[in-house]
Amino acid sequence: MFLLQLKYETLRLLRSPIAWLLLVVLAISVGFGLQNGLYRAAEKRDAIGKMLAMQQSDLEKQKMRADSVARGLKKMKGWWLDPTNVIVVGGVWRGGRVTAVEPRPQNLLATGMSDLQNDAWRLTLMGKEPWGGSELENPDNLSFGAFDLSFVLVFLLPLLVIALSFNLISGEREQGTLALQLAQPQTAGRLFFQKTLARFTLLGGLTLAIALPGLALSGISLVSAAAWQTAGVAVLYSLFWFLVALGINLRGGSSAQNALLCIGAWLLFTLVVPALANMLAEKAHPVPSRATFLNQMRDAEHYIESKREGLLDEFYNTHSKYERKADDDKGWRDWYREDFYLQAFDKQIRDSIEQIHSSKAERQAAFTEGLMVFSPALSVHRQMTDLAGTSHRALKSIEPLLDEAQRNWAAWFMKKFDADQSLTAADYDEFMKFPDRVQASASPGGQTGFGRLLLQCLLAGAWALWAGRGSRLSVAIS
Repeated sequence: MFLLQLKYETLRLLRSPIAWLLLVVLAISVGFGLQNGLYRAAEKRDAIGKMLAMQQSDLEKQKMRADSVARGLKKMKGWWLDPTNVIVVGGVWRGGRVTAVEPRPQNLLATGMSDLQNDAWRLTLMGKEPWGGSELENPDNLSFGAFDLSFVLVFLLPLLVIALSFNLISGEREQGTLALQLAQPQTAGRLFFQKTLARFTLLGGLTLAIALPGLALSGISLVSAAAWQTAGVAVLYSLFWFLVALGINLRGGSSAQNALLCIGAWLLFTLVVPALANMLAEKAHPVPSRATFLNQMRDAEHYIESKREGLLDEFYNTHSKYERKADDDKGWRDWYREDFYLQAFDKQIRDSIEQIHSSKAERQAAFTEGLMVFSPALSVHRQMTDLAGTSHRALKSIEPLLDEAQRNWAAWFMKKFDADQSLTAADYDEFMKFPDRVQASASPGGQTGFGRLLLQCLLAGAWALWAGRGSRLSVAIS
């Protein structure tokens, strides 16, 4: 019986120009979303490649100058220009090693928070700092967000489902064919379920037929987990909206009433619930403002300066081989030796302030994530950004890699500084082998969104079953 219903629905949709138009819109939206994501990823990859190639070229030229200085063939006007100086090359106020975050092939699936994350960092002896910043872009683009595959799935796919299912039963009744449908040798509930399943099967198959080739053309292998998880998210999300539409149809209202209720459900789950989740998270776990953070950092700077003399006394008492000099008699090595010693105390104070703010932000994010169960749109967005590697969690996993790279870089140069050595051409060959790219692994908890979406489908199915039992449909037919 299901195959007969599937054949009937297929023929019916094939004769509908609206259905064809909607499928064309879906195909264009998926293609444009993937192309836009592919363009952004390629643009970022090209920019990173050019930046790192320029860094390598500059270091090669600097290596030649360092060799000339070491041979006594060339003299520099000041120590701050000397390519054999450990501080100059290792990086404090200049120099250092630019290390880029390597884009992943899946990044094209969802922009996520990648537009807020710096593409590269400068690793120095003192720490790491953002390098390059984000590109200038139209403020409207930044405010409305990127049009990518995640946007298509979260916002546009439900509208297509609603357009194909808002009159699933009411349309039959208004055309006078519902009584004929119910005359078949099966229960009404089974009939309506098969009708819904038939349309879901058609749309799910067409969605896969559109999305999977698009992913393949975008460079994502069809045998990869990212491709099939993306397909699974699209199918499950479609199922959720078909079940919502079925429950609304089973109430026995008119097609116009059903359309309004379906659009209301779309607004509720895609716009209202996410906005309320953010508002509740801000109220339950407020995060201090940026101005408060900067004021605390400024106060910390004054506190660190007040402790400077006492810490230096401790340093020179511990390291008796170094002579404490008056400020006017200090050379650049003396100044930097003191700064490097004070750096640990400075970092401890600043990290404690940053930890307070970041922990509050993490609690707020965790609270918001707990509310994700009330919105399938949030579940889809979470799953897509996890797959793309552009979620907050995925970008956070890059920080330990950058910190480790910075520690390795600083340790290599500090060893030279403590030994009072100058850099040679051979040293350049050695430190130029340090990696200039990092790549995050898959984000932890990457199936959370998928699991919650499955739960939401079960809840939508239970609601549709409850709506069918309390339906006014029989009254409306008679």
